[in-house]
Amino acid sequence: MTFLILIPLLPLMAVLVLVLGKPWLGEQGHRIGIPAMALSFAFSAVAFARVASDGAFSIPLYRLFKSGDLVVDLGLYVDQLTVLLLLLVTGVSSVVHVYASRYMIGDPRYNRFFAVIALFTFSMILLVMSNNLLMLFVSWEIMGICSYLLISHWGERQSSAQAATKAFLVNSVADVGLGFGVILTYSTFGTLDIPTILGEASSIQGNTVNLFGWLGLDVPVHILTLITLFLFLGAMGKSAQVPFHVWLPFAMEAPTPVSALIHAATMVNAGPFLLVRMSPLVMLSPEAMTVIALIGGVTALFATLVSLTQVDIKRMLAFSTIGQIGFMIMTCGVGAFVISIFHMLAHGCLKGFLFLSTGNALRSVGSHGNASSLHVPHGSSMRSMGPLVLGALLLACLPPFLIFFGPYEQLWMIQPGSSAQWTFWILGFLTVFFSAMYVMRGVLVLFGQPHSIGYGSEMGRQAIQARFFSPIHVLGILAVMGIFGSLLLVLWSWFSGFLSPVVGHRMAQIPKETSSETGLQLLMAFAVAALGIAVGYFSVTKFSGSWFQQSEMSKRWYVHFLNKLYFDEIYEAYVVVPTLRLARWLWRVVDRNVFDALIMGIANVSVLAAKWMWRVVDLRGIDGLVVGLGRNSVGIAGWLWRVVDLRGVDRVVVGIGQRSLGIANWLWKRIEIKVLDKNVVRAGNQAASTGNMVQELEPRTLQHHLLVMIFWLIVGIGLLFWFVV
Repeated sequence: MTFLILIPLLPLMAVLVLVLGKPWLGEQGHRIGIPAMALSFAFSAVAFARVASDGAFSIPLYRLFKSGDLVVDLGLYVDQLTVLLLLLVTGVSSVVHVYASRYMIGDPRYNRFFAVIALFTFSMILLVMSNNLLMLFVSWEIMGICSYLLISHWGERQSSAQAATKAFLVNSVADVGLGFGVILTYSTFGTLDIPTILGEASSIQGNTVNLFGWLGLDVPVHILTLITLFLFLGAMGKSAQVPFHVWLPFAMEAPTPVSALIHAATMVNAGPFLLVRMSPLVMLSPEAMTVIALIGGVTALFATLVSLTQVDIKRMLAFSTIGQIGFMIMTCGVGAFVISIFHMLAHGCLKGFLFLSTGNALRSVGSHGNASSLHVPHGSSMRSMGPLVLGALLLACLPPFLIFFGPYEQLWMIQPGSSAQWTFWILGFLTVFFSAMYVMRGVLVLFGQPHSIGYGSEMGRQAIQARFFSPIHVLGILAVMGIFGSLLLVLWSWFSGFLSPVVGHRMAQIPKETSSETGLQLLMAFAVAALGIAVGYFSVTKFSGSWFQQSEMSKRWYVHFLNKLYFDEIYEAYVVVPTLRLARWLWRVVDRNVFDALIMGIANVSVLAAKWMWRVVDLRGIDGLVVGLGRNSVGIAGWLWRVVDLRGVDRVVVGIGQRSLGIANWLWKRIEIKVLDKNVVRAGNQAASTGNMVQELEPRTLQHHLLVMIFWLIVGIGLLFWFVV
């Protein structure tokens, strides 16, 4: 099954083609991205079938490095959890790619957009398939970079640039915790391999560490608790949990396909996935699970209340996502990991559907998401309302089923004390009620009467009022809720059995509950959801803006939640501004007065030292020595020329020359004239006599040669004649 490596490889290849082929592709980036995502989804379906029949398997890739005891072998690990997330990520990403091919037409950075969303999908795929924490951490960071690039896609708008910077900084702060968690995990287990870590977690359950030993305090903390909290800190950033939730509403500055991808398939789902992946380790730390459940519950309730006050449909959906992810985190905190993934899959499909439907609706009325400015014409906009309403109703049906269907409630019921049980009922019913309320209210704000949000504007009075509570609509709503609830009940038994082998369990402690009790709880939950839908409808269509203005207290709370409990203002006042002031103080006092002064002082001392060395060492020392040596050398050379050269060498050479000349003259007079001349005359006479002799012998020698030639000619002719005859 090594060909399944194509699941992450195909999106990566699409990225490379789109980046390297940019000059000649033109506005055809979707022709690369869509087939890559579709094939990746097809291979994910093959992986699902393989895991369903044969169980989990691994695909080893290569050894990244080995340093001492640290060995990092990169590979892919595919189990039941992995294939479910792969189907969600690749399926939603394929739909988003198709949607973006029309939505982004005419964008000047068309191919760049498809390259980045393909890289975004690749990073999420690699994250869910990672077999070790280092590979997971790298994928985690790549996803953060891609989110920055996508949110700032329309970076010419200042709001988009600021939103991207905010998202990147908030996630970077939280990712420090994840980094510490990875380091602490390696120092504890001696490996980064996830299956190995989960298999050995129970063996070190009792190990503790003195967290504040460097302060002289004896505060032992379970090592698994510390690891879990560090990992959860990274999950809080990616999944926008309080207090790291502030980046997600501003991320709506991105194009609608990006919003759908972030909220439905990638990014925010990384947090619950990490907790479920490490669930056997998380289950060993009750303290950490309490913190996780508390933060998830607070986030879910906070986001639900804030969404009731928002007038921007995309911001409303953003807080809806924060609340739903908070609900998933809360389920992980009480050990309901299977329900968390079930909710994630259903929420991902529905939220992607809602975002894409909202994008179509906003395009049809020429708006970018601010519902308070809509002037909705009767006709096409009302027709585009149908899919959005259907998705909203399905989303409203999720919390009743997930919270009040036996297993999840029982997980709360086994908590010690009645306070935990009361907490369950309060959080459960509030989540169901407010989720249904803000979903309905959001749809009506978008397609109903804008004057309910704009408080009596002229534009609002001209808008069309949606009529949901006619008999046909009531029957339709009840039918949808019944069908969806029945479908979830049918799927639940198979789903829990399929996923249970790879998650931590607390189910053995849970007593069985009768089906009648479960049915009663579901009926109560769906009744609360229907009440929330009704309140959401009447709060928009009947009571306009006065439903929250009945008392000073309600007005005050409305203002608080309208301003999101002032988290952004608190961060601005107590984090951003003090940080900038500290940075300016460090620049003025520390940088300029200390470091700059130190550097300038060193520079001034260096210049003065250089001048002193030039005057004393160079001019008086080195230059004086060189000039002195030069003068002495010239004097010595003059003395050598006068004394040695002129008086010594020249005299010897002249004397030898004169003596040589005298000897030559003597030799010429005595030897050359008297001896050589006589010998030359004698040799000349002998040569003359020899020439005379040669002249006398020459005719005879010639005749002899002629006779020899004639003889051999006659012999040759005779032999030739003899052979012929």
